[in-house]
Amino acid sequence: MVDQSLLWVILAAGLATAIAVFLLLALFSAYTRAPEPEVLAHAPWLRFDGSECTGASQSALEIIGVSNTAALGWPQVREAFATRFTDLPKQLPATDTAQTSGPFASRFPDDTAMLHIESDGAQTLLSLKDKTPTTLADKHMMFAQRRQIELREEAINKLVHPTWATSQGKTIWTNKAYRVLEKARKKAFGDDAGVFDFDTLKSLDDTSARVSLTIGFDQNEVHWFDISSVEAGPNIILNCAVNVDSLITAETTQRKFVQTLAKTFAQLSTGLAIFDRNRRLVLFNPALVDLTSLPAHFLSAQPNLQSFFDRLRDNRIMPEPKNYSSWRRQIADLVVQSADGRYQETWRLPNGLTYRIVGRPHPDGAIAILIEDISVEMSLTQRFKGQVEIRDIALQALGDAVVCFENDGSITFWNDAFVTFLGLPEGTPASNHSLASIIHIWKDRLAPGSVRNTLSARLRNASEQKNSFTLLDGTELAYDLHVQDGNTTIVTLRTSALPAAPPVTKSAALPAV
Repeated sequence: MVDQSLLWVILAAGLATAIAVFLLLALFSAYTRAPEPEVLAHAPWLRFDGSECTGASQSALEIIGVSNTAALGWPQVREAFATRFTDLPKQLPATDTAQTSGPFASRFPDDTAMLHIESDGAQTLLSLKDKTPTTLADKHMMFAQRRQIELREEAINKLVHPTWATSQGKTIWTNKAYRVLEKARKKAFGDDAGVFDFDTLKSLDDTSARVSLTIGFDQNEVHWFDISSVEAGPNIILNCAVNVDSLITAETTQRKFVQTLAKTFAQLSTGLAIFDRNRRLVLFNPALVDLTSLPAHFLSAQPNLQSFFDRLRDNRIMPEPKNYSSWRRQIADLVVQSADGRYQETWRLPNGLTYRIVGRPHPDGAIAILIEDISVEMSLTQRFKGQVEIRDIALQALGDAVVCFENDGSITFWNDAFVTFLGLPEGTPASNHSLASIIHIWKDRLAPGSVRNTLSARLRNASEQKNSFTLLDGTELAYDLHVQDGNTTIVTLRTSALPAAPPVTKSAALPAV
């Protein structure tokens, strides 16, 4: 019996020793194993009841940018974590079943963090786990990157161009210039007032969307912006609005100037055709249609220079060229001479009209062709030339000597009778002599006396007078002195009343002065 009791004591002691050793080993293991970083108390986590957040760690709240979980829902949390993790679900798992989503990996290759979403059937837990501990170097790089982001933010806020980002039609980020406009809009039109209303698809193309605002700088003025947009990420569009008030003002001024020019050109009687540097017709006035009989639809189609002149030739609005191959070269010469401002021609048309064609250079390589009807001018010129010829014939037929001179003493005309009276060779041109040389010759032919001494002064004074002077042979020679328009003096010597032609003296051989 004693032996059996002793045996039971020994067995109980051994069992107690084994249990004690197991407990000691377990306790030792618990104290010596390092805790995994993923279960540290400061790890980011959030707990949801349905889609409403019921609890969160302080680090998770810092990531989302809120101070507490009040009114914090899954869409706001998803937007905060979507910048780092991809393919996050739009809705949390249903709370009536236990299931796990993820883990969701980071979009950055060197980021080992994982985002877990676990549901136990009643609540959903979102936790951010990373088995790689944060080193001092990682922490330094994190703050360095944060500073770079702050510098970029400061630079963008100093831009005068409103800049903002949108996601699914909602504004998620703005710079200071945008917020200034937004504040002014809300002040004028209420909190629901937007800033820009534009076609996003158009602004994503190469051509920007142009919109106007009547608020932002001055409510009494309209301001214009060109908006360009780029896709900065999935469902994220970055927009930038550039103020183009000065451009709009310049375009308006230019448009008004062009309209003024168009109205001016429309009233001109001279036909105007302006060809650009590619030699296509870009501007014409109604007078061009009237003068050339070219249809307006042909001119509006912007024909090139060669087609324009070919059409003129077909309509017999210009002289028919003798050689068509040389005609092409003439058009090429027209372009060159017009670019230098040297092109000018007179076209006498078969219908009796006369056109003056002038080519002038314009900025940026353009040229202007001016077509003017000078038929009346040419008719008047020819008539004037005919009258001058008749006058010359009549004066030449006079028996009296006639001479005309200007105030500067230049001789503009004399007739043959005056040349004979002076004793000059027949056909001597008036331009070879002046008033001074004529007076010198006359003094040698007049008798001494007051008339000879005062003739020079009288002629120089060019006063209206009728008188006579005595020649060397004692003959009285009457003369008339007439002033025309205060500039031209006409002297008529009544040589036809002389008994005989005056003898030629040696003074006639004097050189011209």
